[in-house]
Amino acid sequence: QTFERYWKEFLARRSGTEWEVYTPYELRSVGTFVRLGWRERAGQLLLGFLADRRPLGWNQWAEVIGRVERQPRFVGDMPHGWVASDYIRSVLDLFVYERQADRSPVLAAGVPHDWLAGQGSGVRNLRTPYGELSYSLRRDGQRVVLRIEEGLRPPPGGLVFGWPYATPPGPTSLKGRAVRWEKGGELRIRTLPAVIEIVGRR
Repeated sequence: QTFERYWKEFLARRSGTEWEVYTPYELRSVGTFVRLGWRERAGQLLLGFLADRRPLGWNQWAEVIGRVERQPRFVGDMPHGWVASDYIRSVLDLFVYERQADRSPVLAAGVPHDWLAGQGSGVRNLRTPYGELSYSLRRDGQRVVLRIEEGLRPPPGGLVFGWPYATPPGPTSLKGRAVRWEKGGELRIRTLPAVIEIVGRR
């Protein structure tokens, strides 16, 4: 309920004029939304914060963001390192975060759907407690391909990949062998490196 309320207040701020200032420490909410499974909302949050960079071409945030850009006011530190660290952490959460309940890194839970087209998206040599993680994820027509490279030792709970679409996944194979999805639309990967091919359904 807390974050449902926050989401409604964010939408009201983006669409209306009934606000004066806010602090972009709220960027950390992007990572929270990813953990809640709110992929699309997380993407909209991030785009909203990116639109509030001041000045836009400087690619940074002040400590205080005002609705009226050129109105004289306290802006705090600018650029603001704490806000920048929240941004970096939240963007990394789009690609991978560790779920403490089963000690499983969760892959691509916040990657927007449109990032999967063409060459797709992913990370390279991202440092984790289990070594460096490199993976790519792309969609080619109805086929989704997740490729995880060498460099990472399997975590205690394996790697987890959640199906990113509303329709359920179709036949799935790992190194040419059929694999099953767990409840909740999750695929647990314990053998690395791995190439996983998934046939999507309309």
